[in-house]
Amino acid sequence: MLSVAYLTLFERKVLAASQIRKGPEMVGWLGIMQPFADGIKLFSKEYFTPSNSNPVLFFLGPCFMLLHSFILWGCSPGVWGCGVYFFWGGLYILSVLSVGVYGVVLCGWSSNSRYAMFGAVRALAQVISYEVMLVFLYLCPFFVAGSLDLESVNLSQVSGCNGGVLFLVLPWWIFCVLAESNRAPFDFVEGESELVSGFNVEYGSGGFGMIFIAEYSNILFLSTLTSVLFLGGGNILGNGEYYNFLVGGAINSFFSFMVVFLIVLCRSSFPRYRYDMLMKMIWCQILPLLMSFFALFLMIV
Repeated sequence: MLSVAYLTLFERKVLAASQIRKGPEMVGWLGIMQPFADGIKLFSKEYFTPSNSNPVLFFLGPCFMLLHSFILWGCSPGVWGCGVYFFWGGLYILSVLSVGVYGVVLCGWSSNSRYAMFGAVRALAQVISYEVMLVFLYLCPFFVAGSLDLESVNLSQVSGCNGGVLFLVLPWWIFCVLAESNRAPFDFVEGESELVSGFNVEYGSGGFGMIFIAEYSNILFLSTLTSVLFLGGGNILGNGEYYNFLVGGAINSFFSFMVVFLIVLCRSSFPRYRYDMLMKMIWCQILPLLMSFFALFLMIV
């Protein structure tokens, strides 16, 4: 939760620097207390339920999204958390990731709002489109390691990270991370310029706060997962062993931070892509090319 709070501050500072502004700096030294002020203000507002909505599902939607993010962090693959270091750990993470869209659909449908429903339908179509691509890319490091155990993937990178071996896979994986976390330039489920605020247009107060926390928590988790799968996971210098708990955690945190920094830079650098162009690009261009590459990769491995 503390990481989510300061991720929002970091993002606002980077976006301000990219636009030659200072960013938040009034609350605390250099704005260090700004996330807490925003959180207190948000959760102290009145909780409002639209009269046309389904009140039970409208309340459960943000709760489901927050619970899903906590379950994801319960299986965090960092060197400080070994919750998924078992034989089928890779498939378990993939299974948990795949149900995250249900929270978005629940929020959009229960709001009984046209814009919210459009956002939910976009989320469903986007998941169907890019999750096939994500599975192909996700399995590549496990084929290199010869196991579905994340610890085996971690140990297989002692002599070098998978990002070097799978240099064609890593950029497309970042592409999928942006889509999975609903980040610009693929934030179609929110689309402020088109859908006012998308699936969460009717939410305010604590409901919006829980959705916000869940989204940024997923960004941090996917950054950590990228570090483990492609960037060494803090075990590059360990000679096959967890040589130092603190050093390994620091290296993993550094790689995760660099992925987060890249995600924020993408938001500050690229405009929102057009929705129909994304669908056409995935189904007609990227997916056939990726399936051909994956078949060739399996033949080599």
